[in-house]
Amino acid sequence: MKELLPKIAFINNAKTYKLLANEKRLEILNNIKYQERCVEDLVKILGVSKANVSQHLALLRHAGIVKTRRDGLNIYYKIVDAEIIKPCVILYNLWVSGTRAHASLPPHKNKVSTK
Repeated sequence: MKELLPKIAFINNAKTYKLLANEKRLEILNNIKYQERCVEDLVKILGVSKANVSQHLALLRHAGIVKTRRDGLNIYYKIVDAEIIKPCVILYNLWVSGTRAHASLPPHKNKVSTK
């Protein structure tokens, strides 16, 4: 028999999906998946204001998705668990493979590993 998820899984997942339903937050997570970065680095990468990046990071930190490390005047951010990125990779690969009906393809058509 297949194992079904308990109701609390849907409640908690919906909260997480709501938080991650922002392209800039997903881009931030992708950029701090393997190495920590300070706000200034993320501002340059994302091309948005420092205030905007800081707001996104504050939400992610409050939710326990990112952690911080202070070095002098700079605060560096790193993702707590890179597994949080997997759903994004899975959805991207579905778009690329054409599994998602009537979907516009992203600019890059190569699948990405979830590992």
